[in-house]
Amino acid sequence: MQPEDMRRDLPITNQFIYLDNAATTPVPSPIIDATIEYFEEYCANVERGAYSIAAKASQVCDAAREEVARRLLRCDVEEFIFTRNQTQAANHVAYALEHPFLNRWDTGFKFAPPLVDWSPENKIVTTLLEHHSNFLPWLRLAKHVKAQFETITPTVEGRLLPEMFAEAVDENTKFVAFQHASNAMGTKHDVPAIIRAIKSANPNCLVFIDGAQGAGHMSLDVKALGCDFYSFSGHKGPLGPPGTGGLFVREELLRRMAPSEVGGGMISSVTADDYMLRGDHRARRWDAGTPNIIGLIALGASVKYLNRIGVERVAEHEHKLTKYLLDGMRDIPNLIVYGPKDDMTWKVGAVCFNVKGWGSYDVSLALDSQWKILTRAGHHCCQPLMRILDVLDLYNGNVRASFHYFNLVEEVDTLLEALKTLAG
Repeated sequence: MQPEDMRRDLPITNQFIYLDNAATTPVPSPIIDATIEYFEEYCANVERGAYSIAAKASQVCDAAREEVARRLLRCDVEEFIFTRNQTQAANHVAYALEHPFLNRWDTGFKFAPPLVDWSPENKIVTTLLEHHSNFLPWLRLAKHVKAQFETITPTVEGRLLPEMFAEAVDENTKFVAFQHASNAMGTKHDVPAIIRAIKSANPNCLVFIDGAQGAGHMSLDVKALGCDFYSFSGHKGPLGPPGTGGLFVREELLRRMAPSEVGGGMISSVTADDYMLRGDHRARRWDAGTPNIIGLIALGASVKYLNRIGVERVAEHEHKLTKYLLDGMRDIPNLIVYGPKDDMTWKVGAVCFNVKGWGSYDVSLALDSQWKILTRAGHHCCQPLMRILDVLDLYNGNVRASFHYFNLVEEVDTLLEALKTLAG
């Protein structure tokens, strides 16, 4: 599949130059067709229906889980929790770190030992580069469990380095959360090396990776990364609809992890005095009530579509467009570019910038109204970072152009010409 082939599945590309893929990628028509097929041909609830179309709905959802777990994350399906986005995934983990697992055992209805036995000297570590969804849950958790909350400051170019974590993590550090790639600087990080530094400093420290800007944009093997948790949103790189996403949890932890909700579908037995959570598919303990059937079907279809392209080809294409844009920006006066500009090793398909004398929202509005170029503007849910960059008051954040496989070099040329006009 070529970029032009993908564009035929995205009618929005006939009207706009869509460069806001780090926020939401348009959904290709075959994924939409898969949801229409559900409504028209087998619209039924999953798992508990004995009739034919209910069985088909269950089979399609099961196949979708398998597709996403094995082909997007390369984990076992029993280690994959379906979520509505990365934010919910992080909050699932934060809940489990605060609340011990309650279940019926041979010895009665009681709590299992907690994932972390918190004490005041314990630390939770994250970074000032994080999206709010990978910052606020841990800040709140630290307050709830009365642990210390520490942050790591990235480099000027927005990089996180292994030595930063080696210095921050000690025997009292119980949990570390950081991103795979930045939505506000366009940097990616050497996740395996950082995790090795963390585990070397404290083998018992749990590590959570926010993969919202990683999944679908680069090849993944979450087990090879060495993390304990990896989360993503389906509506970005994976090409799925909003309201979908997932969470990988290492199996040993999943067995002792408390679900944040209880209800139908995630239990095997209930009495007037207790309950037993299902043990046949532990990840479905997070499917209390009717799941987002449409979302799960669509996410499975989107991963199939993504693999028709090839994730490696997506990464190569985004890399080419990003380098082309950065090279073209060098000769434009009054343009401030954030993140790596020369070394593309740690760069993803997102370029963040400001135009001197313009607010970020004004630039984005002008690009839309005059050239039909759609970009993102503002603090990108990264206010601590924007304060470090000192752009929150001056520019109200920055402007971001972000790519996917359907974007073209010609579209980058139009953006560069537009920026020359605005910055001149």
